[in-house]
Amino acid sequence: MPPVAVLFTGLLATSEPLLAAVRASLEAEWGPVAQASIPRPWTETDYYEAEMGKGLVRQFLAFERLVGVDRLQDLKRRSVALEETFKPGASVARPVNIDPGLLGEHSLTLASTKRAGHRVWIGEGIWAEITVVYRDGAFQLLHWTYPDFRRPATLEFLAACRKLFLPRLR
Repeated sequence: MPPVAVLFTGLLATSEPLLAAVRASLEAEWGPVAQASIPRPWTETDYYEAEMGKGLVRQFLAFERLVGVDRLQDLKRRSVALEETFKPGASVARPVNIDPGLLGEHSLTLASTKRAGHRVWIGEGIWAEITVVYRDGAFQLLHWTYPDFRRPATLEFLAACRKLFLPRLR
């Protein structure tokens, strides 16, 4: 039996109403959300601007149900399929970005479809990366940690999620 982790996702969308619709779809698929960050403007980079437009909104969700760490590949593939359901009628090529991950006792691991030197192939076009590690009583940044995961508010959200779930992760 593989270890379990908190199913975590980062959402990036063109509006707050779209964030709410995506959350509802994810809850229908993955169960209730236990913790949700406050939606906030995406200001870190313009990386997604060509594909998604300007004025993006970011939110993080942690789901109540724990999942086996061997499910990350399936969760990413499913999130890509869910993104497709929000494209019809959209004014941009990609109205939402859904990045699932696993929050465990010692780290947050995110899934990606993009290859990079610090990512590990987990199969079928999916790569995994440890984004932050928990050490010495706090989340520690890594050289490749995304700018929005470096924000104190994000690290506080991750710490609150870890604290909430820690008894179930051990």
